[in-house]
Amino acid sequence: MTLQMWVDLAQIISASAVTLTLLAVIMTIRQNTRSQKALAVDSLAAAITSINVPAMKSHTLGSALSKATADWVPHSREERIIAHYFLFSFFKLLENAWYQRRAGILDQAQWIGWETLLRKYYHADGCGSGLVAGSQGRVLPGISKVFFGNKTG
Repeated sequence: MTLQMWVDLAQIISASAVTLTLLAVIMTIRQNTRSQKALAVDSLAAAITSINVPAMKSHTLGSALSKATADWVPHSREERIIAHYFLFSFFKLLENAWYQRRAGILDQAQWIGWETLLRKYYHADGCGSGLVAGSQGRVLPGISKVFFGNKTG
């Protein structure tokens, strides 16, 4: 074998090594992307738990939420404040889930449950006449335009 043949062989081997390294990097990035998506989904699950556990423990919050979503106006100021705090936190969590869906982090099967909750509470009589109407477009501004024809009051 001549020197030129050895050089050609070395170039083929180095090109193969670069190709294998690139494939390994691609596989690592793909695996890390999947891990980050799973972490985002777990974070949403933890967030909904952190909102719902206190709600389940508090009879006052459950009662206020039930009343306020049915009809916002006739209930006491305290009940509306309690419901507003919960619903605002809940809507912000749903907004986060929506942004993650738009970014491709949540797939359609994961998003359906979040969307169902979003539509249920957003269109509740009490939310439409109270929380959403009184927010002047600050509650779910991006989602409102896409899902509800910019219903902000």
